[in-house]
Amino acid sequence: MYVQYTLHEWVGVPPDIAFTENLKKAVINTLRNELEGQADPDLGIIIAVLDAEIEGDGILLSEDPNVYFPVKYTLISYEPMQLEVAKGVVRDARDFGLFVSLGPIDGFVHRSQIMDEDVEYIQERRGFKGKETGRLIEAGDIVNVRITQISKASKRSGLFRIGLTMRQPYLGKKEWYKETKIEGDKEQKQ
Repeated sequence: MYVQYTLHEWVGVPPDIAFTENLKKAVINTLRNELEGQADPDLGIIIAVLDAEIEGDGILLSEDPNVYFPVKYTLISYEPMQLEVAKGVVRDARDFGLFVSLGPIDGFVHRSQIMDEDVEYIQERRGFKGKETGRLIEAGDIVNVRITQISKASKRSGLFRIGLTMRQPYLGKKEWYKETKIEGDKEQKQ
């Protein structure tokens, strides 16, 4: 889930920039360089710093050349949520499962969680094929997935590990659940 946060923090700006007319721009650039692309265990994966407002005068700290300003800033982050359904793109397939891009992060679908049937890995197509239905999924396909496991990052590692499934109704490729609905309609008519 994408989340917008408003935070308050002291931001250090190099002195050659701190005393120019572009102080706000310098603060935003400093925040962007420090935060964007970072994984935080509380905030998620920080996508972008949107805006910043300087809330007071700068201070100097001993043995630090930067000037620190109190800043209120807004950022957007991606925070994966347990049981959330997300749309993604199959980035790669290996014999043990699929890697699905959820935007700022990849998740993993183990081969046992791809379909409600046994699957066969097809290396040349970078995908899997269902042994009973012949359904095919390969790199580049758009899929719906459910987040089943989240291993939160520590500040040191900066990693999230996301486990996914496609073995529930209306998950996987869109064609799959259209086929399921048509089959279900035929059974009801009989």
